[in-house]
Amino acid sequence: MIYFKKILLTLSIFAILIGCGSGSTTEKMIQDDNASPSGKQTDTPLQLQPQAPLGEKQIFPKVYLEMPKSDPCEKDQFYRLKTKECMDIENPSLWGFQGFTVGENNYTISTLTEGELKEVISNLPQEGGIIIIPEGIIEITDGITIPSNVVLQGAGAGRTILSNRSSDEFTSVVELDGENIIIRGLTIEGNGESLNGIDGHKSGGNILIEFIEARNFKLNQGAGIAFVRKVALAKSRITIRYNSLYNGLHGIAIRVGVYGTIANMLIYSNQSFNNTNYGLDISTSYSVEVAGNYLHNNKEYGAKTPRANEIIYHYNDVNFNKKGGLLYEGTNYNAHIIVKYNNLSDNGGLAYNVTSATFDKLTLIDNIVTNSIDENNNTIGAYGARNIYITGDHGNIWYNEAMHQLTYQE
Repeated sequence: MIYFKKILLTLSIFAILIGCGSGSTTEKMIQDDNASPSGKQTDTPLQLQPQAPLGEKQIFPKVYLEMPKSDPCEKDQFYRLKTKECMDIENPSLWGFQGFTVGENNYTISTLTEGELKEVISNLPQEGGIIIIPEGIIEITDGITIPSNVVLQGAGAGRTILSNRSSDEFTSVVELDGENIIIRGLTIEGNGESLNGIDGHKSGGNILIEFIEARNFKLNQGAGIAFVRKVALAKSRITIRYNSLYNGLHGIAIRVGVYGTIANMLIYSNQSFNNTNYGLDISTSYSVEVAGNYLHNNKEYGAKTPRANEIIYHYNDVNFNKKGGLLYEGTNYNAHIIVKYNNLSDNGGLAYNVTSATFDKLTLIDNIVTNSIDENNNTIGAYGARNIYITGDHGNIWYNEAMHQLTYQE
């Protein structure tokens, strides 16, 4: 018989006041104010074999960054991982996770088994609850599904590990099937067999994913975190922050619905590297702020935004990617892409590239583009951008002079 422990705490603790660079207040953790989501710490994090990335001999140790274990910044700020600076989020009250309340239902997994975890989930009341997984490894055979109004909290990346092995190639480790969900403080291990780490293709909105390590997914189709849907996700309000994502097709893959769906999403302070294609792939979605991320050593580009609109890249470090820094593909005649104050240096191709695409407006403001060039010594490829507004030195810019407008601004 499987047992679980129910802990009744006061409503003041579990009326979660969760903030994520939003207009809401911040969550009161189930620890001291200065504690991290990892809870109890030991000297050596748990490890699984193989520890080295799949598809490459080894992680790039000189550029890998240790991730924060708690939020180092104030409310409505992001943390630029590479430079360790706190900066302001541009759209904290309009985009991203906005918080929710959950009642007094608090469950701690005691046996670290898949059976107990799934039984706790299936027996949650309608108002949801908080599921705490202590330090240890839970072997998962066919993924777990998280419904609405749930907080799934581990003891920290490298300490609580969900390790999935499945005979079904379309199984992800954690599948989201609802709204008002938080996933935090876990390592999600795909063992090269799982489709995705966290999969939101059936999810609703208002979701926070933070302090996750997601690694070793299918190199030809999987991602550490994926919201790839065939139908529109209304009021998505999603925040993805402080996660380390590697050894998949993409680190983060976003398509929140059909062409032109509003995402209202914040993606900040994540590290995404050693993926077969892109550190970040945002397709056909509108209204996404991408800030403070370190996107590096991916096999294609640091980030790609096919047919997307109102994508704001600022204060990211996008370096050492094999084919280039940032990429835009496909046609969206109304699209405006803003790229400002990023370090796009030392990539294997253009710092910013538009390929097989047409879109309305590209704004480039004071980005660093050193050593990101193509065979013609160009640093910016903007041939498909009809209007290009530039502040600062961006090197040689390739564009359609006969048809498109390039404007330098002070």
